[in-house]
Amino acid sequence: MRSPFSDEALFDDLAPSRPQPVDLLEGLTEPQRAAVIQRGGPLLVVAGAGSGKTRVLTRRIAHLLATGDARAYEVMAITFTNKAADEMRRRVADLVGPEARDMWVSTFHSACLRMLRAHADVLGYERGFTIYDAGDAQGLVERIMNELNLDTKRLAPRSVSSAISAAKNEMVNATRFREVHAGDPSRKRIGEIYEIYEARLRAANAMDFDDLLINAVAMLRADPLVLANYQKRFRYLLVDEFQDTNGVQNELVMMLAAEHRNLCVVGDSDQSIYRFRAADVRNILQFEERFPDAQVIVLEQNFRSTQTILDAANAVISRNSRRRAKNLFTEGDQGEKIRLYRAGDEYDEGRWIASELRRFASEYGLGWNQMAVFYRTNAQSRILEEEMLRAGIAYRVISGMRFYDRKEVKNVLAYARLIVNPRDEASARRVINEPKRGIGDAAQTKLGAYAAERGLSFAEAADHAADAGLTSRALAGASKFSFLLDELRALANDLSPREMIEAIVRDSGMGAALREENTDEAYSRLENLGELASAAAQYETLLDFVERMALVADSDQLDAGAGAVSLMTLHVAKGLEFPAVIISGLEETIFPHRRALSDEAELEEERRLCYVGLTRAMRHLSLTHAWTRTTWGQRTDALASRFLAEVPSELVVDLSSSPPMRRSSFVEEDGFVGRASSFAEGRAFGAGAAPPVRSTGAETLGLRRGDVVVHDRYGRGVVVSVEGEGARARAGVNFDAHGTKQLVLSMTPLRRA
Repeated sequence: MRSPFSDEALFDDLAPSRPQPVDLLEGLTEPQRAAVIQRGGPLLVVAGAGSGKTRVLTRRIAHLLATGDARAYEVMAITFTNKAADEMRRRVADLVGPEARDMWVSTFHSACLRMLRAHADVLGYERGFTIYDAGDAQGLVERIMNELNLDTKRLAPRSVSSAISAAKNEMVNATRFREVHAGDPSRKRIGEIYEIYEARLRAANAMDFDDLLINAVAMLRADPLVLANYQKRFRYLLVDEFQDTNGVQNELVMMLAAEHRNLCVVGDSDQSIYRFRAADVRNILQFEERFPDAQVIVLEQNFRSTQTILDAANAVISRNSRRRAKNLFTEGDQGEKIRLYRAGDEYDEGRWIASELRRFASEYGLGWNQMAVFYRTNAQSRILEEEMLRAGIAYRVISGMRFYDRKEVKNVLAYARLIVNPRDEASARRVINEPKRGIGDAAQTKLGAYAAERGLSFAEAADHAADAGLTSRALAGASKFSFLLDELRALANDLSPREMIEAIVRDSGMGAALREENTDEAYSRLENLGELASAAAQYETLLDFVERMALVADSDQLDAGAGAVSLMTLHVAKGLEFPAVIISGLEETIFPHRRALSDEAELEEERRLCYVGLTRAMRHLSLTHAWTRTTWGQRTDALASRFLAEVPSELVVDLSSSPPMRRSSFVEEDGFVGRASSFAEGRAFGAGAAPPVRSTGAETLGLRRGDVVVHDRYGRGVVVSVEGEGARARAGVNFDAHGTKQLVLSMTPLRRA
């Protein structure tokens, strides 16, 4: 019997009373209400951007509990990020109280991990198995390739690791992979590496991220009793973002839902943008074929954006053929028109974006954290960052180097993983010489060979370093490493996760080494380790902490309270929203990306990515492109993206057609010649239908091959080629200090020597 003075009893007293079912339908639209109350069989909720799908999901779960149709432990809800899962769990708890603790609300990987922790022995694993992240997996592949004497420059370990991951997501094992690619020597060799890789994972009692999904499916197939147990337990299964599932995830869902068929999937084919991660939009498009009796509810009312923004998004996405037709609308404002800026080059584009952000702040009173700049590729952020710095605008790049990807953090986590799973080879190899103990590559090779011969783990081999052939400093270092692990494992029985992180930093010598370095960077790394200890304090066991750290996603790091403009790729922007958004680099070969121009399926995904970007904006949306852009050191002409042409012109204020600026003289600024800026008017150089033509083109300079010229930035050079006329006149110049550059003369400060 629970004590009336227990924390749980106190929590129950403070918890809200269970709502009546009718209360949970208040404030919902008719389609939302229909999705909440549906019972009996499959349900597909086609949720347009900003249509309140999370509200529908949480109200549906709460309604199931309030009506008594399900108990909390009979509900499994799956989403794609830890942040989304935590938010869903919190919102259901706010509605129904502590009963929500008994639900399974998690990501696919977390749900599979939980099942495997309970039943991995079905597949021959010990339950304390380790999870290898992408870096660990690639490191193992590289070691295997080195052992096979393969040239890692001709066949990159990253590519091999990616091919193995892709095969797993298609549920193709190593044997099948080799059979399929028997006629391709390169792919056949990858199959051989794949086979060894799988054996090494098994020997280390480890699984990579893909294995969490594949092995969960394999486990359910291997043991009908385990499958039946989960099918009977989870009478109601709900899956968010179903358009982003891959083949393995779809199979897992279908297996779990086969008994009761009470499967509710929520998603939008128009927002399927993760094909490169093996997401298969066909899973949601073919849901009705798999379940002919499925009820389909379409959510089209948007609660985020203005109608102008929605009209633009609807027009763009309507060009795709593989989709369920829908038309987003709002009962809110029509909103202001979308602003389009046509820049001379990427520097001009960056300066205008900085000025536009300042306009959002001055005219609308927005904070920096209410603004975001999106781009298609990470490489585009460099210029934007430079211009933010010049303009004095606080910014942060989302999905740069993640906190948990920092070397010092990964090292401490490797120690923690090694404490949890002594057979973890990747972690042992990572930290056996961190900090330096004199155990170099040659010594590690000897330990690895000895471990393989004797059937030992890599860490166990360190206990027999002398027998393995280590001598002198390497032998002493291996002995210290073995003693350290024994000491840390003994401490793990008594210390909390936070205290264990502190012990690892202290006893390993990492903390002392950083303090001895006595640099700003070293102290910054120490601060990172302090933050890691703070993160560990939120967990009850070291195993829980290590598992959660392996599952953290890029977008989970976003802190809406930070006072800085967010710079991010369009892929990272998925699931977020901002009052003001700028989408930059809208040019052919950039967005849509070059790879998509010859593949209709890829092009449709690029268009979905554009749709996602447009619908992140709540009230203010600006779009930019540049007429010329430098790629791989070469300046080339650019074409405006087809997506710009797909936005109806009546929705756009094209700044090219705005009245002329008051200051119209030409000046030299930042290394190129152009029209003077007038940021007070929210405009900068290049706001025209095409770049202005300088009076010093190839014709007036009379440039010929062999002429000596001087560039303000690159210095002295010799002309090696001349072509084109007017705005498209260009010259190839071999500069003494910078090599050959292809220059658009209408944009270049070039003069004869």
